[in-house]
Amino acid sequence: MLPAACCTLLSVVRNSQKNDIKLVIVGIDLPEDQKAGVATFNMANGINIDVVDFTFPTDTPETAGRWHKSTLARLYLDKLMDENLERVLYLDADILAVGNVDPLFDVDLNGKAIGAVDDYVVAFPDKIGQRERELGLDRGAGYFNAGVFLMDCAAVRAGGFFETARSLLRSGRSFASNDQDILNIAFHGTWQRLDNRWNVQTGTMRYIRNPALLHFTGRRKPWHPSVQTGQSAYAEIYSNMLSKTPWSGFVSRRSPSRKAADYLLAFGKRAGAMNRSQQLKTYFGASEGVPMVDRNPGPENSGSHVFQTQSADAWRAFFNRYSHIVLVANSEALDPQSMRTEFPGDTLFVFFNKVYKVLDSSFPGHAILVARSGMMGANIVHRREVDDVLKFFTSEKFLGILNIRTAPEERFSPVAAFKGATVMYGDLETLMSGHYPQDKIPTSGFALVAWMRELQLTPKIVLAGFSGKRSARWKVFDVHDWTFERIYFRLLAQRGLITSAEHARPSRFDLLTRHFPDAKFEEIQGAVNDAFSTRLDHALTLIDGLMSLTKWQRALDQAFRKARPKTRKQRALDRQKKQAS
Repeated sequence: MLPAACCTLLSVVRNSQKNDIKLVIVGIDLPEDQKAGVATFNMANGINIDVVDFTFPTDTPETAGRWHKSTLARLYLDKLMDENLERVLYLDADILAVGNVDPLFDVDLNGKAIGAVDDYVVAFPDKIGQRERELGLDRGAGYFNAGVFLMDCAAVRAGGFFETARSLLRSGRSFASNDQDILNIAFHGTWQRLDNRWNVQTGTMRYIRNPALLHFTGRRKPWHPSVQTGQSAYAEIYSNMLSKTPWSGFVSRRSPSRKAADYLLAFGKRAGAMNRSQQLKTYFGASEGVPMVDRNPGPENSGSHVFQTQSADAWRAFFNRYSHIVLVANSEALDPQSMRTEFPGDTLFVFFNKVYKVLDSSFPGHAILVARSGMMGANIVHRREVDDVLKFFTSEKFLGILNIRTAPEERFSPVAAFKGATVMYGDLETLMSGHYPQDKIPTSGFALVAWMRELQLTPKIVLAGFSGKRSARWKVFDVHDWTFERIYFRLLAQRGLITSAEHARPSRFDLLTRHFPDAKFEEIQGAVNDAFSTRLDHALTLIDGLMSLTKWQRALDQAFRKARPKTRKQRALDRQKKQAS
């Protein structure tokens, strides 16, 4: 676990702006070559991790065969605290920071000795009830996960809580969850419950918004040959951190057969644990965390990996620096060459995921890339396309990646997953819940337009290539409500709130109004409805004929579809429909 522990501390540093955090690994019987590995890791990543050798007191009870020494050492943390320390953040070695950790050091513990997060077991009333009875805890007192906890050193020293824990160890009593049970007894009534985002355990990762510290609980870790479902993307993060160290082979490479086996295992587990998943979602899904839409890039921080602002005003100030904001759709209806010369130099161009559909060389202008999230994180990360899209943005005017989510099931990807690019986060789920038909998922372009309208920006907003039509080459997915979006954009264009080449041309209504200037709107609308109904009746007759001809083909297609696992978007739609009903 030593390489993983080093990665834990490096991820904390990369997600912090503090310069006074002391990084310590408690080493137990570490050989010299492993200590040298830590020194190499420090040099490769420009950090300073100290290894503190810990020797157990002579009166330490024998736990061989029951507890590992690293587990036992957690009960002796008070012996390692310098008298001058005010706070210590303890982290298990299988933790990965994916968000700014600075606020955690300053959280109000309300006079309590430690701050910790609920263990996932509290989501199950029968299990937590049994645990409370076995440990002698008050009903409803809570039960924390000991993989992450923040200590108020003065309160810990004054209360003698770790000595209480060690006395329980010496009692010879057995505990199902080892030191975690003991610590919950020792700190009973003296721990402060922290937001769930500070210890997002494997079973709760799907339900907690804006995670800061991921905790890979369970036997299978991201660096193992067999990876827990949803964690394979983090294997590359560990691999990159360790690439220039003696531990470069720490992360196992999965074979195609291993990947298939992991997928089938995850599918089987999910199918057999629907009730369990619902209980976890009900308990942990309420965690809001810090609204990441308030992270904003400013020109003074253009080299930073972390951006923090406190309000939408900062986003407004950022966007309002430009005269035009051009949203560039991945469409064959777009002419990239003319687009580059059509707008002034202070134009901000907004590109989306598969930008290689419209660009063939590095883009020289001011630009951001919107990375849409899915259930597995940002799509370009999940599909391993980060390098493929970043090669089009080598100019100093590239402002970074904006990772957005628009639905509860969509998850952000950690900063490290974007290969060193500047990353911003936009949580638009709440906004979209009142802006879009419930049975569909908004496109990224629609989400950006709705958000910019909400911000009331001053730049001229231009839609480039937003046709909504399927081309011979690129697919238009039917999970989006294209008709609703076309109507929405047209209404914005008619009010002068956006500009679009598609809506600049006269519409059918415009042409009819020119031909019949004395006709009222209701008269034209009635004629249109009558014409549409006639054409619809005829179309339905033809469709019925086609349906009868393709009956057997459709039956066979449905059989294959039922046997095939659903896509992420299909599962998301199913959940949305279930919630709506």
